[in-house]
Formats: sequence, C-alpha cells, structure tokens
Amino acid sequence: MAMTAYEQGNYQQAYEQFSQLAQQDNAEAQYNLAFMYFGGDGIPQDDVKAAFWFEKAAKLAHAGAQDTLAYMHLNGRALDASLVEAYAWYRVAAENGIFLAKNVSENLKKQMNVDERLHADLLSSEYIKEYKKE
Repeated sequence: MAMTAYEQGNYQQAYEQFSQLAQQDNAEAQYNLAFMYFGGDGIPQDDVKAAFWFEKAAKLAHAGAQDTLAYMHLNGRALDASLVEAYAWYRVAAENGIFLAKNVSENLKKQMNVDERLHADLLSSEYIKEYKKE
C-alpha cells in the first residue's frame, strides 16, 4: 500500500507508511524511506537521514540498500569517503545479487594500496558473514 501511494505521487501517505514500517525493522520500508530522503521525493532531501535508513536496511541484508550505502561511502555523501567501506559494502551487495557491485568492487580494489586492500578484504569478509542473505 505504501509503494502504491508512492507510485501515485502521494508522497505524504507513502512517507507515513514507510516510516511506520521502517520503525518495525522492515528492510524494504527502510530502503524506500531512505530513497525518499536520498532524492527528496515529497520530503526535504536529507543525506544524513538517507544514510541512517540505508544502513539499517543494509544490516538486514537488503542488497539495494547495501549497494547504495557503498555508493554513499564512495562519494562521501553524508558519510566519510572511504574506498575500504565502499568496497566492503559493494562486496556484500554483490553476494546478495547486485551484479554490477562485483565489477565496481573489483575496480575499487585496483585503486587501493596494499594496506587498504588487506583491510578491505577483512572488512568485506566480516560484512558478508554478517549481512549476507541466508
């Protein structure tokens, strides 16, 4: 119902419904709410709130949220710009079915020095163990 409201341009209703479901740890609602903040769809654009909800959904194994969180880390959008964090989130997103995330993570790894690569591999292994869909 919230998605229908969103698709029909009834952003206020969608926002209220996504917010209520997001508070109940519904990863899809968290992702959709984050995207509303990310793009300013019917609400004021707010990267900090977007990052908050993307991270919550990402930790519930939502692949799209993991991919977008990686993008935000890569570009320093409301989060510290970090190749290592971006790589780790792209790797888990790839494990969860985001095809292009694998290519992006491989390209990021080429930009890292040896220490960053080691840290990125360790962190991505931890994230995959923790946040991969079962």
